[in-house]
Amino acid sequence: MQVGLTASVSRDPADQTLQAIHQPCSGSQIRWVSSRRRCHKPPNTATHDKHHFSKNWRSSRQPIACKSLSKAQAETVPAQASHTRGKVVIIGAGPAGSTAAILLSKRGYSVEVYERRPQPKQDPIDLKRTYIIALSERGLKAMRAAGVRIPSDAPYKGFVRHLKGGKIQVSPAEGNVSFERAELAQHLISEANRLAPSAKYHFQQGLHSVKFDKREATLQAEDGSMSQVKYDLLIGADGVGSTVRSEMEHQLPGMSVKIEDSGREYKTYRGLRADLEPAELKNRPGRSIHLFLGSNNWTSLTGHLNPDGTYAGTLAMKNGDFKKLKTTADYESVIRNRVNGVPEHWIPEVAKQCVDSSPSPQGRRVWCSKLTGPGVLLLGDAAHAVTPVGGQGANAALEDCLFLDGVLESTGDDLAKAVPTFDRERLPDAHGLVDIESSFSKLVGNKFKAVLDLKFLKIVAHVVFGSLVHKLLPFLRKNKPAMLRLGSDMRYSEIMQEVNRDAATVAALLLMAIVIVCLKAARIS
Repeated sequence: MQVGLTASVSRDPADQTLQAIHQPCSGSQIRWVSSRRRCHKPPNTATHDKHHFSKNWRSSRQPIACKSLSKAQAETVPAQASHTRGKVVIIGAGPAGSTAAILLSKRGYSVEVYERRPQPKQDPIDLKRTYIIALSERGLKAMRAAGVRIPSDAPYKGFVRHLKGGKIQVSPAEGNVSFERAELAQHLISEANRLAPSAKYHFQQGLHSVKFDKREATLQAEDGSMSQVKYDLLIGADGVGSTVRSEMEHQLPGMSVKIEDSGREYKTYRGLRADLEPAELKNRPGRSIHLFLGSNNWTSLTGHLNPDGTYAGTLAMKNGDFKKLKTTADYESVIRNRVNGVPEHWIPEVAKQCVDSSPSPQGRRVWCSKLTGPGVLLLGDAAHAVTPVGGQGANAALEDCLFLDGVLESTGDDLAKAVPTFDRERLPDAHGLVDIESSFSKLVGNKFKAVLDLKFLKIVAHVVFGSLVHKLLPFLRKNKPAMLRLGSDMRYSEIMQEVNRDAATVAALLLMAIVIVCLKAARIS
């Protein structure tokens, strides 16, 4: 379920939009271009270092063809015909796996994708999970770089909170795109088949084990049969329960993982209708997300507007609370008495659809001490899973793919250099993302614990102080606080750096104020 998306619904007009497609130029020269059309030479891979790579990433430059491509041309660019750079095996055909498959195939790698489940459109479990993913500039940038077609009929138009007494809070969105989770995964698989036809998909074959020293993965088919595949690079894009990550944790020295449950679980419903759209959103095309807040911090109901005019969504409760509900009457009582603003005619139908279904975990948080090992790396939820509170999971996963593409470019596709470089450069962002989301999640549950959490207090200080300076002294701070620009492509590590700077400034100002008050008190006495 994706619910707390207000932090990721804005798009900074100052952001430079990436439009990048890898294509061979006439000769070996590749230009590096931003939306301002300035031309730069590619980095010298022989002298590549951390500062140089970070600078290139921050400026959002990516290699594109010597001849500028229009949007229409970019959507029809095929993958490179020859695949001589090496073999990449990707475990997981979710958004990160398919986006990586497209980008790597275009770079000239031979790519095979293994997925333990059927294709999303054929998977009853995937089709049952109904929640919206809102892609902001962070994720859309990676899709454009891969040449993925972004549907024109899938805008995300806003977020609505339903409060007590029939009151609502509306957060309109501009420039974002929305998908149901299974819809996004299937769309990217289809785009991979179009853009990178040489990339091979193997469904209902999951990873069983890995021999990292031999660069060999063992796959297990649905019937239990085993097969081995050799690789030059193994990518774990297999989600929060990643088998690749588990193999790394058990085999690689220095690899440690922390997994924290969100403490909530949910059930789904579909096909309901109501006149819910506020005036700000009513006449705009696209999907919206409605959050019906509960009387406690654990219980809530969401509803997202589908293109056919129906609503689908989730009923979320604290782990274990669903076991207490035995009948439709029990569900109706909880929704009617604990959740604000749910249309009355929805309540019996939501109860009917939920009573016999099994709950799913709402999300887990994953922290890894490193993202890579010998010939292996992690992307997306396998590397840094977060709960839906901040709306960053899919966006960060897609950004991982673009980041990897940039690392390969800057290292001249030397995997021996690229893999450790990816870890060194991306790990701070992975940790920054988990810190940001875990702080947001403190608001779901015990708010008293939130105010005692140092990271949460730092973020509050950053938002309050940064907003005041931006409003009162705009010549000192042109932009809103970084935490309010999560929808941009600003790196998570840089967001946390700004948070820490502002928190330190606030602490210094408070200390100074205390000293002044004490000195004045001493003089008076």
